[in-house]
Amino acid sequence: MKLNSHQLQAVRHKSGPLLIIAGAGTGKTTVITERIKYLIQVKKVSPQTILALTFTDKAAAEMLERLDVVMPLGYQEPWLSTFHHFCDRILRSEGLSLGLDPDYKILSVAEQWIFVKQHLFDFKLKYYRPLGNPTKFISALLTFFSRAQDEAISPPELLKFAKRQKSAELTEVARTYQTYQDLRITNSVLDFGDLITFTVNLFRTRPSVLTKYQSQFQHILVDEFQDTNYAQYQLIKLLAPAKSKPNLVVVSDDDQAIYAWRGAALTNVLNFKADYPQAKVVTLVKNYRSLKPILTAAYSLIRHNNPDRLEVKLNINKQLIPTRRPLPHVRQPADLRGPPQIVALPTESAEVDWIITRILELVAQANYTYKDFAILTRANSQLEPFVLALRRVGLPYQLIGNRGLFDQESIRHLIFFLKTVVNPHDSLSLFQLLHHPAFTFTPDTIFSLMHQAHRHHLSLWQILRQSPATYQSIIGLISQAQTEGLTDSPTKIIYTFLQATRYIKYLLDQATVDSQLAIQNINLFLNLVKPFATILELVEFLNLLLEAGANPAQAEIEDIDTIRLITVHSAKGLEFPVVFMSSLVTGRFPAINRRDPIEFPNDLVKEKLLSTNTNVAEDRRLFYVGLTRARDYLYLTWAKDYGGVRARLPSGFLAETGLVTITPKVKPVTLHGPKAPVIPLPTPKFKLEHLSYSQIDTFKACPLKYKYRYVL
Repeated sequence: MKLNSHQLQAVRHKSGPLLIIAGAGTGKTTVITERIKYLIQVKKVSPQTILALTFTDKAAAEMLERLDVVMPLGYQEPWLSTFHHFCDRILRSEGLSLGLDPDYKILSVAEQWIFVKQHLFDFKLKYYRPLGNPTKFISALLTFFSRAQDEAISPPELLKFAKRQKSAELTEVARTYQTYQDLRITNSVLDFGDLITFTVNLFRTRPSVLTKYQSQFQHILVDEFQDTNYAQYQLIKLLAPAKSKPNLVVVSDDDQAIYAWRGAALTNVLNFKADYPQAKVVTLVKNYRSLKPILTAAYSLIRHNNPDRLEVKLNINKQLIPTRRPLPHVRQPADLRGPPQIVALPTESAEVDWIITRILELVAQANYTYKDFAILTRANSQLEPFVLALRRVGLPYQLIGNRGLFDQESIRHLIFFLKTVVNPHDSLSLFQLLHHPAFTFTPDTIFSLMHQAHRHHLSLWQILRQSPATYQSIIGLISQAQTEGLTDSPTKIIYTFLQATRYIKYLLDQATVDSQLAIQNINLFLNLVKPFATILELVEFLNLLLEAGANPAQAEIEDIDTIRLITVHSAKGLEFPVVFMSSLVTGRFPAINRRDPIEFPNDLVKEKLLSTNTNVAEDRRLFYVGLTRARDYLYLTWAKDYGGVRARLPSGFLAETGLVTITPKVKPVTLHGPKAPVIPLPTPKFKLEHLSYSQIDTFKACPLKYKYRYVL
């Protein structure tokens, strides 16, 4: 692979610490994998002495995949994983000296919530367990504990601080933090924060263990260093102390630091040169992704974060240099030629229509397919209008992100089926299940059944059982599942349901993007339910997950021709030929900073606060990430009206890009295919209702009593 001079300098770095400042689209993943390859093949370094740390499993898998392509068959792999996986590996091997069970289970965020709820009355809570809603502050407490772990603050340290502050509320939180840790150790469960803090504690209190791993890892590489929190940086400094002049390579871009809300400390990268004075610096500025006008706008924006940028602190030039040539001329409306533009629209619906129209124009006029387009927003909720509009006009799309599995229709039906099997008198679940496409009940029939149930004070299941011949399909399925549930696993019961309803065949016959995604989502759900032995145990767990607000990631099919709908946070590391950034108004981007229900004291934050407004600066970096996802075309859109009384103002970040604003005329998007004919509905003749004197008297005395007696 041909590398440019700066990439080559980073790959062939001889020894000592190295800071690689890798701007967006400059090939940082290539540099990391090429350096590992160089160390193994040229420098003959043993792979087991190389430690490479990333932030996502996907990034680690991508690096290993690239190495597998170029390395000989059966080569020994380096230690290449996420921070959490690395620490998990250490603790399972060495954690016994800390009193940890090597077979501990790692709790997800939702499982932490469930764990606290199950032990809620083991905590001595007063302020944070209100009688009317005992679980109200569980999420807030867990968020606080996570921040404490990010800052490597132990329960005794927090309690000592709380007593100094003479705060009863904080003292209660500190004691709860200690109890939470004791309960986890007793029950052999850890959370993700524990993996880092316990490993740091292990290395600090067991010098022989630390020396062992310092000797083993002669070369350490850290990807996305700007996203490390205080505890993770302490881990790095323990393994690679500055006095030893370690072979430590960190790859970072301070302009893409967008995770302060989950504890990432930007000062880690800003202070790296101070912590490792002998460190060399290599700056990668050749951009292989975006055209020049996009990079110019992005640089104009991000400079407003000065002076808290490496460019200023290290007196270097970070302006990205484009390597791609301009696109060949594409026929398009005159007002859309040239560099990226800000597009001002009157309403949210006009904004959505304009973006969809522009996608259709580019598909028709240029060599683009739907998968070349991405619509980015600050928050998931802002993507909903596009979901509705794209569904309405029949364009293929995927909603990309870390949530949404339980919102999918195919999964909702499975959950309602399982709930109905456990409790057939759960009329709400059965009502939803009746809408399953495998059953041919019309909406009128379903609502008629519900009306009968209300009127006769029976469950919907009891109404169905009164006409077993008519509703045999649904009654038989549920009854069979109840019988099988006594002996069979939930997975087998779900398979039987899918087979009996021929739902998978129904999805395969549709052969649409939605049907493919539905099959993938069912696969994900089956993996989720595998560990459970009984259907009752599974339903109880699902109820707790839903109560905790959990919603696992939905399926994503990478090689399918769909428009991507995605938040800017989730888009980091991705690129698209055409990008639309939408809903760019004050209050949405930058977002309104909302305080945590239990605030983490600033005095406990070990990151030195920066001179700029940290919340606005973080959102500006997020905006920069969004801009630099685009390869060819970039459109920044906003509307004056998103509902509500007041007109919206454009985001202040728009002016900082230096781009020109246009106000195009918008035509509503036409539907694909012929419109269905409008069939006039007959207007029924007005019929005077006959009321008895007793009915009138009942209504006068109590309308609600009248409703229950005569209407329902």
